[in-house]
Amino acid sequence: MQNTPFTSILCSLAFALCASLATAKPLPYEPAVVTLQGTLLSADGMKPEGEKLKFPAIRLTEPISMPEDEPRDWPAEKNVVLLHMALDEKNMAAFKRLKGKTVEVTGRLFHSDNGNHQTSVLIFPVSISPIK
Repeated sequence: MQNTPFTSILCSLAFALCASLATAKPLPYEPAVVTLQGTLLSADGMKPEGEKLKFPAIRLTEPISMPEDEPRDWPAEKNVVLLHMALDEKNMAAFKRLKGKTVEVTGRLFHSDNGNHQTSVLIFPVSISPIK
């Protein structure tokens, strides 16, 4: 096979993809409490009726994966980088104050189970703290 610029680009992309797949950190679903780092943002979503909306989210610094959870019929998820955040009043205030910033979020991961959930995996934060 001749080594053309296109071949080199394809090889580089394949290597990057394999590297990213290998680095997805495996984490458990709730009741375990996990700590993640990422950037808070208002992501684009859609209501079950098709109306557009914004939802609170964290874009993770590193991808994560979750194993299958048979008792609850939650599937395994791989290379998750965006999580919908299920926020109580206290954490909604922290989200608004820290949106756009890099933070550490401690909480419980759970799987989407209805049309209002905007990502396959969500987090219910216990705390949201800025990273200095």
